[in-house]
Amino acid sequence: MTLDERLKQLAVEAQQSLPKTPQRQRALAQLVDMICRSKRLVRPYRGQFSGFYEDIYAEAQQRLFLYICEQINRYNPEFEVLQWANFLMKRRFFVEASRDVMPSAPKGMDRSKIKRITLDVLDKQEPMDLRSQSVPSLSEAVIQCIQEDRDGLFRSTHIQKKPEATFQYIALHFLGGYSWKEISAELDVKVVTLSSFYLRCLTKFAPVLKAYVSV
Repeated sequence: MTLDERLKQLAVEAQQSLPKTPQRQRALAQLVDMICRSKRLVRPYRGQFSGFYEDIYAEAQQRLFLYICEQINRYNPEFEVLQWANFLMKRRFFVEASRDVMPSAPKGMDRSKIKRITLDVLDKQEPMDLRSQSVPSLSEAVIQCIQEDRDGLFRSTHIQKKPEATFQYIALHFLGGYSWKEISAELDVKVVTLSSFYLRCLTKFAPVLKAYVSV
């Protein structure tokens, strides 16, 4: 079975599974992981955004994967999954990410002081609505949930062979304003690995986070 055939199989499997079921989450996690590992995801506008490109790309990639997990039913099996993903990446998510990331770090500003709100998976709003007044309070509640970690889920889930690279550590640093590049340097883990792990954890822990926020 070719990569394209396997990706399509996983996408259709996710579509045919009920929302929030283990079957659907497993298919989506495998789908996202295979797209990451394929190294066939487009990298648009190379040579532009000097000094910011990797941060923009990592942010765009995360938004794309979150969209795929939330909106998998929008996928049309008549097309290859990578065609769909690359179209969205180039035409939508890279453009959106560049608009949000570039103004967030003016020249000379300490990027570690910049806060970012990217937990789209917990919010039904479209990406352009994330600037609404409700987002900061949502983020604060999510951060508190991750910090408290009542059941020890977030600090016990880590990247393979990197026990210090826990979901709790990565999420709190990212939501605290650190860039993927900065977290990557601290943990000695590639940016794409970090963002992929972060996405899979958000998908896995979404019910826990949503339950906490709704209390």
